[in-house]
Amino acid sequence: MTTLTKSAQIMLDQQKTINFRLLLLTFLLTPFIANSQTQCLGVNLDQMGAFVNIMNHTNRYDKVLSYDSHGWPQSDFELVLMDNRPVAEWSGQIDDPEVYRIDYSGIYHAKFTGQSNISIFGSSAVIQNKTYDAVSNTTYFDIMMPGPPGADHGFMYLTFSNTKKEAASPVNTGITNLEVNRPGYDLSTDKVFTDEYINLCKSVNFDCYRYYNIQNIWDAEPTFPAHTTWGNRKTPEDACQSTMQNTTGKKDGWCWEYIIDLANILEKDMWINIPISCDSNYVATLAELLLSDLDPKINIYVENSNECWSPSQVTHGVYNQAQANQYGITFDQNYARRTVELSNYFAKVFGANQINNRIRVICAGQQVYLGRTDNHLNYINATFGPPKNYIYGTSSSVYFNTSLPNGTPSEICDGMIANINNQIDNPGNSSNRKAHIKKALDWELPGGVTSYEGGPATPGDGSSVNLSNKILAHRNAKMKDVVIRNYKEAWFEIGGGLAMYFTLASGYNRYGCWGMTDDYTKPDRNYKLEALNSFSPCITTAVEEAIVEGSHLEIYPNPSSNATTLKYILNTSQHVTLGIYNQLGERLLCLKDENMPAGEYVEVLDNMGLLPGVYYCVLSCSKVREVGIAKWFLD
Repeated sequence: MTTLTKSAQIMLDQQKTINFRLLLLTFLLTPFIANSQTQCLGVNLDQMGAFVNIMNHTNRYDKVLSYDSHGWPQSDFELVLMDNRPVAEWSGQIDDPEVYRIDYSGIYHAKFTGQSNISIFGSSAVIQNKTYDAVSNTTYFDIMMPGPPGADHGFMYLTFSNTKKEAASPVNTGITNLEVNRPGYDLSTDKVFTDEYINLCKSVNFDCYRYYNIQNIWDAEPTFPAHTTWGNRKTPEDACQSTMQNTTGKKDGWCWEYIIDLANILEKDMWINIPISCDSNYVATLAELLLSDLDPKINIYVENSNECWSPSQVTHGVYNQAQANQYGITFDQNYARRTVELSNYFAKVFGANQINNRIRVICAGQQVYLGRTDNHLNYINATFGPPKNYIYGTSSSVYFNTSLPNGTPSEICDGMIANINNQIDNPGNSSNRKAHIKKALDWELPGGVTSYEGGPATPGDGSSVNLSNKILAHRNAKMKDVVIRNYKEAWFEIGGGLAMYFTLASGYNRYGCWGMTDDYTKPDRNYKLEALNSFSPCITTAVEEAIVEGSHLEIYPNPSSNATTLKYILNTSQHVTLGIYNQLGERLLCLKDENMPAGEYVEVLDNMGLLPGVYYCVLSCSKVREVGIAKWFLD
């Protein structure tokens, strides 16, 4: 394959417009063209290494008499500041055969309002440089954690004694505003999220991030008929951003302000989960906050809780069933009813025209039971009208196990591919993916069927049988082929829509190797990241005839037999990716992948060694979130 014979970049007259009639799709991700099915890759976020202030990660207090309204102890207390030891070192055994440890060593700068004696246990860490500023009633101190990582590294236990909330307070009255910043971040920093976490999030060109994990949806539902109200939600002023059920009673995870801040930094679509217990005021107020504070170029996927379609889900399912009983409908019907209800709530705030455009409501279902999706869609159709008027797409989960669980790491990977193949080749498999894809197509859902989660589910059941090899399989070179097979070939290429990997980062142990990486500071530690990067960015299966005026991507002559010209416009300085794809969505050539200034550009190409056929020229521009796709006929 030859390289470009000419790549010229020229500035053109800004006032000049050219009309072309050609087979071309130029679209903005907002608004979305109806009936086009995106084939995009996303990821479920988690909070490993996310916050600069690690107090946002912990709420593991002990020996506390009471808490204030924000969750700060009102007495002396003990605190598990950090416990990132590999599973299950605390019981004298470690699952990971390589005993891999993330390096947490360094100087942690800390402060709090009030006074206290402080002692520390774990990781050979020591308290240093403790001072007290009487004017501001602030105590400062450092924690020095030595390295390199050794036994029990990543564990720190603090004891606060003789606490005084104010200078005139008696002892044993607690402290407030404890802040402990990670190494490399001074107390003066205004950063909420670590650079390492943002780099991890951006290490793959994900098109969407699902916030389910950091919302703590799994544990967020109260007991019916109690509602989750806006007034009792998490805020930036609370003592931490994990569950505070045992302190203030707040079960949710990150506050919406931080979630929106992160989404604006990442500049990609967001997928949020709204607890089924949230009342109408909560949903409406959330929608208004998103409308006012979220970058308007970011699309919003909305899902009813998480897996509350499952009767066996111990909190979500119970709430769904109790609510169904109240309405006098079935379990499945209530899930569908609530999904339409969320669509209507968001339509009132964003406008009805934004449903299936910027607002993309998901009606999730059960991968191994397609009949549940039938129940959802049939109820919506009979009660409210065509589902496509309310929901963007259905959703399943493209998880896979292995047919060779007792094999070597390489054999376990081979067994994973066999399991994936069975899900697409075996019509009798209850997890048959093509059946889900066809169902969404039959109902003409704009987003088709999405996948809210997915990835290797071995190990994951807590078993220690052949555990070392199961973990090592995730670090085997064949894992790249496994991930590519699951998403690119066994999902996108057979018609699947947006697919979310589960998850961004996690430890590797008997309970799962869910993370793309097992070290948030090293995204490329294994082959999963390489696999995920091999088939991004997002492209679309929809191509339609259009008259384009001042297009963001033009190609002429078209058809062509030799020299071909691409013209595109950048309204702002931004990162540009320009590539050539075949009809299966496989990127054959990368023509551009760099930061470029605003202007109009021309690329003159030869046939680059391509055989005659139909190709797509795909332009992806980061800041304005626009993508141009030109259908190119090569004679």
